[in-house]
Amino acid sequence: MSGDELAADSVPALELALNPLVFRIADSIVLIGVKPTDRGPELMYTDVGDTVCAVAYTDPQEIRRDLPDGYRLFQITVPELLKRLHPACGLLIGPRAASPLMVMPYERDAVMAASLPFPAGAPIRIKKRGVPQRPLLKAALRRIEASEGVLRVYLTRYQVADAREKLLVVYENDRGVEGADAIAADAFIDAAAEIGLTDPMQVVALDDVPEPFHDMLLEDVPPAYVRAGLDDAR
Repeated sequence: MSGDELAADSVPALELALNPLVFRIADSIVLIGVKPTDRGPELMYTDVGDTVCAVAYTDPQEIRRDLPDGYRLFQITVPELLKRLHPACGLLIGPRAASPLMVMPYERDAVMAASLPFPAGAPIRIKKRGVPQRPLLKAALRRIEASEGVLRVYLTRYQVADAREKLLVVYENDRGVEGADAIAADAFIDAAAEIGLTDPMQVVALDDVPEPFHDMLLEDVPPAYVRAGLDDAR
């Protein structure tokens, strides 16, 4: 089966996505070597059997030892890296490790499906009482209060399968305000950078949260922010 034949919502893709290792791979940040050429950026490659694979590392010392002349070091998420690879190309992570990780071309869609905020069929745990995260909220409020687009914000923690636990920021926006999605997402991303937030974070719109998590958030997680003057009755 080729990578083109494996749709993200196919049975094989979902079976792979339910493998906890796939979620950890999808949530990984890796190091790669890139060399500028006349044909565009060139990655580091190797052959694994009869499959050409891009090479990525998780250990900075190892990649610096293996980095050829002319290559520069970059950091990237695995899903972003997979998007840039040819469909017939695999990915080898940690070539010097005792058990290197492999993403074969036919597994690409499964990893991409596992990288979604709420992958279909995946075990997901959400903290019902929410979390305060006052420094993050304070830094973000200066940005979201300047616009009428953001109505409420819910802050809690969640975990998808065996991926890292993340701070979950869910914002409810006014559909009538242009650019409200970008306002909320940018506000929290910029605020996280400002305070040097060390926790991994996922920012998502309330309308994009599927059932039953949508109702769970509304019922069990108190809003961390409600626009002044907004009737909070539901």
